[in-house]
Amino acid sequence: MWLILILLVVLGALTYTFYFRNSKNIFQQHGILEIDTSPGASKLDILLSRKGMSEWDTYAYKALGSEKFCGISQLGSSVILVKDMDLIKKVFIKDFDYFMDRREFFSEAEITVKKMLSVLEGEEWKNVRMTISPVFTSGKIRRMMSCFNEIGREWVENFMEKANNNPDGSVVIKVLDSVNQYTIDVISSAVFGMQSGTIKNPKSTFAVMADRLTNFTKWQLLKFAMATFLPNFVKILRLKLIDSQALEFFEGILDQGLKARMSGSTTKRNDFLQLLVEAKKGELKAEGNDELSSFEKDAQIEGGEKKKTWLTEQIMNSQTVGFLFAGASTVSNAISSAIYALALNQDVQERVRNEVKKIIKPDGTLDYDDLSSLVYMDMVISEVLRKFPALTRLERKCVRDYRDAETGLFVPKGTLVIIPVHAIHHNPEYYEHPDKFYPEHFTPEKKCQRSTYSYLPFGMGPRSCIGARFAMTEIKSAIAHVVNNFVIEPTAKTPVPLKGCWAGFMLLPPKGLELRLTPLKK
Repeated sequence: MWLILILLVVLGALTYTFYFRNSKNIFQQHGILEIDTSPGASKLDILLSRKGMSEWDTYAYKALGSEKFCGISQLGSSVILVKDMDLIKKVFIKDFDYFMDRREFFSEAEITVKKMLSVLEGEEWKNVRMTISPVFTSGKIRRMMSCFNEIGREWVENFMEKANNNPDGSVVIKVLDSVNQYTIDVISSAVFGMQSGTIKNPKSTFAVMADRLTNFTKWQLLKFAMATFLPNFVKILRLKLIDSQALEFFEGILDQGLKARMSGSTTKRNDFLQLLVEAKKGELKAEGNDELSSFEKDAQIEGGEKKKTWLTEQIMNSQTVGFLFAGASTVSNAISSAIYALALNQDVQERVRNEVKKIIKPDGTLDYDDLSSLVYMDMVISEVLRKFPALTRLERKCVRDYRDAETGLFVPKGTLVIIPVHAIHHNPEYYEHPDKFYPEHFTPEKKCQRSTYSYLPFGMGPRSCIGARFAMTEIKSAIAHVVNNFVIEPTAKTPVPLKGCWAGFMLLPPKGLELRLTPLKK
């Protein structure tokens, strides 16, 4: 392991010297302002995850002033950071065909990960996206509400049992661990079509393997950092970034599950795997309530082919594993951040609780349409995702030379364009209290006063997060079940303000974050 690391460092130093000189020439040749981001964070800090790449982005974003874009040399690559809202719209939507792909991370040694929708490129990505998009419509999510309700009930009962066994009648929870149990159980049921029992048994094999797949060790984070800056060397050495044993575990579950579903030898379930099988067989039908939001309309693709033949067994396996890989930790982080914010803002918590109590059924279940009608909860979650975005930056790779006539921006083929989400979300030009938790940032009046592209928790355009609707339903359901049954409060150990942990593009809640849940008096 250390021999590989030393080799990568040496190769990295040589590559950096080459790219540093080359990037200077590219930026100077095309009149692109270059900003040195080293005052924001050192390269060693980024490699060792002591700081995140968002520190670079925020420094450059502020240094730009009124300029619309700049060039940045980031170790082994030259990137262009975009600040202007109109340019961001062009990258995401108007000129999307130039910016269809993302950064490459994975080698052919990890084919299951390489075939995930979020990783696929070009026409293959376009065709797979068009084929599976109907799986994520509102009508299909409605079919999964029984799963959200069942897992939510088990989650609440688990907290209640622990609280009742304590002399003070409350329970102190490790927030991230507790929320991870909820999200893993939701994904195991709604996606894989099986009961993992993680809430009742956090050490179950499914839970342990899910944790190994989605929560990276320091060595893995270092390899990801090297893959970010030296992708060609990672490919040549065929380095594996993901835990192989965990990946094989889920591949085995899916191989068995897909064979049973395709043969019709098992009972049909309302889950993601069943919807993929229906799409593969050409049986996936549109439903009358499959309406599209404006976000989803912007994400529609032109020119792709919607064919069931694109759904090979490998592609189906990859999308199901991808749901866990991309969806577990991001949703857990959002729910954890939301619960933390509610604990520190009791007035907001009470208002959310009152709204939930108006729509929740006597048996404690939630209806999809009622959940979607919670206006204030929407504001609260939007503010959580603004203040604590799942990804602090978004990237798009230029697939052919691009020139914008209005601004003079030139982007050479193969260059990454950076959209600094965290910096945009904390810009006082768009949000009057950028560092404060303030749900009123998302009143209808406030939203109309700023660009649509000033809020990017799920990206925008055809390459946006395809699972956004599922994620929002999962987040809302979790919060609704908790506030309907408990008062959430900080403990003496709860940090104020919250200081996250960096992991590449992500800023995570601290592992030891704890809060107190006290059952409401009925």
